[in-house]
Amino acid sequence: MKLKKSVKKIIIIAVILLFLSLGIYSFIKIKAKMAYEKTYEYKLISLGYDENNAKEMEKIYKNEELEFILKQEKDNIYSNLTKEKYFIYNKFYDYINYYQKNKDKELTNIIEIVNANVDKEYYTNTTATDLTKGNLILVNKYHYLDENYVPEDLTTISLDYAYGEYGSQKMTKEAYEAFLNMWKASHDAGFYLIVNSSYRNYQEQQETYDDYARSNGTNYADTIAARPGFSEHQTGLTIDVFEKGTGQKDFDTTDSYKWLKENAHLYGFIERYPKDKENITGYTYESWHYRYVGVEAATYIYENHITFDEYYAYFVK
Repeated sequence: MKLKKSVKKIIIIAVILLFLSLGIYSFIKIKAKMAYEKTYEYKLISLGYDENNAKEMEKIYKNEELEFILKQEKDNIYSNLTKEKYFIYNKFYDYINYYQKNKDKELTNIIEIVNANVDKEYYTNTTATDLTKGNLILVNKYHYLDENYVPEDLTTISLDYAYGEYGSQKMTKEAYEAFLNMWKASHDAGFYLIVNSSYRNYQEQQETYDDYARSNGTNYADTIAARPGFSEHQTGLTIDVFEKGTGQKDFDTTDSYKWLKENAHLYGFIERYPKDKENITGYTYESWHYRYVGVEAATYIYENHITFDEYYAYFVK
């Protein structure tokens, strides 16, 4: 009889402890939920940001910046920006500012414009090129090379593959070797590519730019030639190339151009200033202007139809 009472007492105590445990657990869970709902992560998710983006943003931005983002959110526009393929967290403010001034533009277009710095006026907000990037250094209207910069391993292009006097055309050693492989493949396909222009030092680029400016004004010059220090030709990684016997005006009508456009990436080259990307590159279409970036980068750029400016912002910088 006493044993039954002891067992009953134990059961009652166990039940009481269980309910107390459940109560404490529920209380802790409710408190945790209330605390979580005060976090910026929760608030951002509630507005449509996915969990990963919300967590990343809470790490990157200060509280006052997150408050600004939360107040500016309208119709999930900004959360949709974070879901774009080439969204970069530390450029989020720039996307928002550009969108507010250009609400007619597609979000994808906003991303590519801001990533390429084209939301800013050309030749403003400039910075020195990061030379540690090797073949992936970026030189454009926002990134410049020092006046005295000369690639260390410039190699003379044989006159079998270039116009001009011997020694006048040069590329870096790696880019030249890649070009020779591309030239051989194109020649086997029935074409004869020839380099019209390659490495130019700062002073030569100054002369080139000044010639265009004198003839047609600086506005025109800026669409067709880089200012000194801002030219890819100074990297030794760039060539202007045609089918032998043709000129730049006719090149994109030739079969050799079609071959080059479809195969250059296999050898590490990209068409640097494509026809439909003028608003991103800042230059008029140049079917003859090819830049060496290596096979991996060139293949990605070709397959995803983006510019090197966009690739650099997302994958290199």
